[in-house]
Amino acid sequence: MTYALITVSAGIIDQVAFFDSVQQAIRALADFVKGINPLDDNDAAVFGPEGLVANAKNFLDENDQFIENSELVNELVSNEEKSNPVYIISNPVHWLGFMVVSSDDPLGYKDPVEAVSELGQMRKDAGNHLKLYQVIPVERPVIKKADLERYIAENEIEDFEFPLVEEYVGP
Repeated sequence: MTYALITVSAGIIDQVAFFDSVQQAIRALADFVKGINPLDDNDAAVFGPEGLVANAKNFLDENDQFIENSELVNELVSNEEKSNPVYIISNPVHWLGFMVVSSDDPLGYKDPVEAVSELGQMRKDAGNHLKLYQVIPVERPVIKKADLERYIAENEIEDFEFPLVEEYVGP
């Protein structure tokens, strides 16, 4: 997932930085807040796919002083293992369609350094058309039941079991 750190100076957006992990974004926010003068008209916030994640005020006490050991940073850093993305290397222009590629197992990488290293080796052999993607689990319905039923009928799929995919099928 992508997280954006937006800094504001005198009411105008100053900088925008993007991060793959919420922990990196929160650490960057904490570093920004640590370096600002509370009397200046500066602000910052981290936004994720669901909206606001944290803002500068989370790192300031009632006197607008930086809180050195913020519970927010510690909590998010302790959950780092849980939210690490998975990276895959894929060929988006393969003649059969989008195709995940791998020189060997694994097909997905948790370590971005390993993923980029592998991508470099694979591009050397197969070309620069290969790209790095981030896998995001689907956790809600993406199709309507009528559309799936129509597809099954058109493709003459027999004995399809709807309960096996019900979390991805809406009304």
